[in-house]
Amino acid sequence: MPKALINIRNNSIVSSEHLTEEHIENLIRFSDRKEQLEENTLKSLHYHVSKFNDYCLTHNVIPLPLQDATILEAFLIQENERGCKAQTLRIYAWAVSKIHSLAGLEIPYFKTIITARLKIISKREVKLGVKRKQAVAFSYSHLKFVNEQLDINSLLSIRNALLLNICYDGLLRESEACNLFVDQIQKVNGLYNINITNSKTDKSLDGSIVHLSKFTSKLLPLYLQKVSAHHGQFLFKRITPRGGKLEKLKPSDHSPNPHDKPISTKTVELVFANTWHSITDYNQSVSFDLYVDLPERPFSGHSARVGASCDLVSAGYDDSLVMRAGRWKTLRMVELYTRGVNNKFATVREFRERLDTMTDI
Repeated sequence: MPKALINIRNNSIVSSEHLTEEHIENLIRFSDRKEQLEENTLKSLHYHVSKFNDYCLTHNVIPLPLQDATILEAFLIQENERGCKAQTLRIYAWAVSKIHSLAGLEIPYFKTIITARLKIISKREVKLGVKRKQAVAFSYSHLKFVNEQLDINSLLSIRNALLLNICYDGLLRESEACNLFVDQIQKVNGLYNINITNSKTDKSLDGSIVHLSKFTSKLLPLYLQKVSAHHGQFLFKRITPRGGKLEKLKPSDHSPNPHDKPISTKTVELVFANTWHSITDYNQSVSFDLYVDLPERPFSGHSARVGASCDLVSAGYDDSLVMRAGRWKTLRMVELYTRGVNNKFATVREFRERLDTMTDI
């Protein structure tokens, strides 16, 4: 084949040996336009299909086209026994189905057999009390700690503090934070706004305006001043571990400017996780009354999104306003993220408290 099919860095996850010319053409057309999928979605597709391909290889089964959906069912059962939860298994099922769909193929009895198996596994998890892990909340108290510890002489400290503040102000996804451009920033009445375009739920270039706080608006120009010599479209630059200067990267065909490459989602994850460890170290060095309340697990790239949502709901903001601030299409995720603090779920309790008050009178 002249090119890898559904490729990442030219590594193919599809063997053309058992495909017709029509199916191969379908996959080549997608390979030429694979940018229609988000990079992380493409990586997920690549990873999960590759795992299924390895399983088929050990069982002497052709993965594409798959002749029997019970092969995929057996794979899902095996992964479940190894500890994979229903949510991860759904991604495996989606990935295998997606590859077939892109080639113009169908898996026999896929919906009947695979959907039934996933329902069985999900019901079993409910009975066993298995909970889906959610990102822990990075709240305002944690952000305040970061801002109080800011070292204005360290470029790394400034960048990380700015990243955390913008993620909190805008309820940003980690992918949105990585791909912020300098020209998305506007100054209005002394404060800065950022126009979030091409997000997960909004592919338009019109975007959604995020209003940055006074502190963030003060920190932003300080950061821009320190990186002004290195022109480039991306806001957050990669910085050496010691934080003294911008990381020197090799020029590439994609971007000849070695300083014009976005930070990775892994970097965002590390900034949040390291913040959790810093607060943990602080708590161990001070008296109990000075503790900063922390969740049991470290923060992740989605933690500011969860924490800002909870803070807004706790302050009395309506769910629909939080939904718009977080650029969700429905209220479902707002309710999921804020279920521990959302007052509307305490309706009966409030009703009984009113009755008790009336009875006491």
